[in-house]
Amino acid sequence: MTKNSKPWEENWKIIDNISGGGQGQTYLVELKNNSFPANKYVLKKLNKQNDDERRSRMRREVVVLETLNCPGIPKLIDSNVELFKSNTPLYMVTEFIPGDTLYDFLKTEVINIFTGVSLTIKLLDTLKYCHKIGIVHRDIKPDNIIIKNNDISTPVLIDFGISFNKVDESATDLTPTWQQLGNRFFQLPELGEKSSLQRDHRSDITKICGILFFTITGKFPLYLLDSENGNKPHQREEAKQKLSASPNLPESIVSKINRVFDKAFEIKIDSRWQSIPALMDALIDIFELENSEGNKAETFLEKIKNKLSSDSNIEKKLFRKLAEKVIEQISQAVRSLVYEDLDSNYFHVCARGASERLGIIDWANLKFSQQVTGISCEFSNEDFFPEFQGFATGNEFVLVSSIKGKEVELLRTSLSGEPDFTDFAQCLRKFYAEGVESIISK
Repeated sequence: MTKNSKPWEENWKIIDNISGGGQGQTYLVELKNNSFPANKYVLKKLNKQNDDERRSRMRREVVVLETLNCPGIPKLIDSNVELFKSNTPLYMVTEFIPGDTLYDFLKTEVINIFTGVSLTIKLLDTLKYCHKIGIVHRDIKPDNIIIKNNDISTPVLIDFGISFNKVDESATDLTPTWQQLGNRFFQLPELGEKSSLQRDHRSDITKICGILFFTITGKFPLYLLDSENGNKPHQREEAKQKLSASPNLPESIVSKINRVFDKAFEIKIDSRWQSIPALMDALIDIFELENSEGNKAETFLEKIKNKLSSDSNIEKKLFRKLAEKVIEQISQAVRSLVYEDLDSNYFHVCARGASERLGIIDWANLKFSQQVTGISCEFSNEDFFPEFQGFATGNEFVLVSSIKGKEVELLRTSLSGEPDFTDFAQCLRKFYAEGVESIISK
C-alpha cells in the first residue's frame, strides 16, 4: 500500500458506521473542508483492497453513477477510482439518503397492496431510466432500496456494484460468466454459472416483480419454482394465504395480481415481462377496482385464466421432455459407438434402468445430475461411465459432463426448441471415444 493508507481522510471525517458486507464497508461521513456542500454523505471502501476484480468493480460502479442523473438514484460526490490500477486504497462517496431500507421499513410498517403496487411503479420508472442508457442493475433486493425519509412514495435504488454498462461490453474485467450472480432474495436461472444471459435487462424487471411480491407477502421469492412442488412464489401456501387474508380486497384484484406474477415468474426469460411499459400498464390496471355488477363476468373469466395459467407448469414439462430426449440420445450414441466403431467382443455397454435415468430433478433450479450409459473394456479395470448435468438457464437447456477432470459442454439449445440431434450424436461419439481412450491408455 502507499504511505497514505486512508486517502479519504483528506476530505472526509467518519462519524458513524452504516453497514458492512462482502464487498465493502459503508460509513456516514461529513466534510472536513468547503470543497463540497456541507451535508452528510456516505463513504464506501473496499474490504479487500488488493483484490483486482473488486477494485475494477468499484471503478465500474463509479463510472455508472457518474452517468446517472435520476431522483431515484444517489448522486456520486467523490472518488479516487482512477487509481484502480495502483496500490492506493480505493473509496467513493455518494449522497446520503436518510431512511430505512425497504427490508427494515417493512419490519415496522404494514402497507396495503395498492401502496406496494405504487412503490413498484416508481421503481420501474427509475429502472426504465437506467435501461434506456444501457445500464442493468443485476442486484435488486430489499436491502438495496432505501425509503427516503421513510416515505414509501420515494424509493431510492442503491448499490450498482455488480451492474453492467453496455459501454463496457468488450471489457475484460467484467464479472466472468462462470461466476454465479444474484442474492439470497431471488435467484434467477439466467444469472447462474455458464449462462449467456447474465447481462439481460429482463432479469431486472423480474426482480422488481419480486420486490412487489415481497411488499405484498413479506416473503422472499427465493426461486422461480420451489423444489417441493414446482410452485411459483405466489402459488406457495403462505403467499396464497396472505393474499386471501387481505381485507376488503376484491377477488378481481387478487386475480390481476396473480396474473402479473404468473408471467413474471416463468422459468423461460422469453416468457416473462419483456418490457417495463407492458408491466407498468398491467400494474396500473390493478388500481381499477371492479365493484359494479357488470364486471362480475370479467372477474369470473379472470379467475379461470389464472387457474389455467397456475396449473400449467409449462416450463417443467418442457424441461422434462427435452431431458428425456437428450438422455435417450446419449444411450443411442453409446450403442452406436460400441457396435459400429468398436469391437463388441471387448467393449460393452453399461446402462442404467430407464426409471433411474433422470433421478431426482431439482425443480427450484430445473436441473438433473445422473449417470446414464457407460462403456466397459475387457482389458481395463476401469469403466468410462460419465455423469451428466443438465440444467435450464434462462431460456436455454445446457448439458455438461467431464473427461480427464475437464468439464465439457456437450449441448446448448433453446428450452422450447428441437436440438440438432445429428450434431449432438457426433459430439457424444467423440466424447465417449476420448473417454474410452483415457481408460485403456492407463
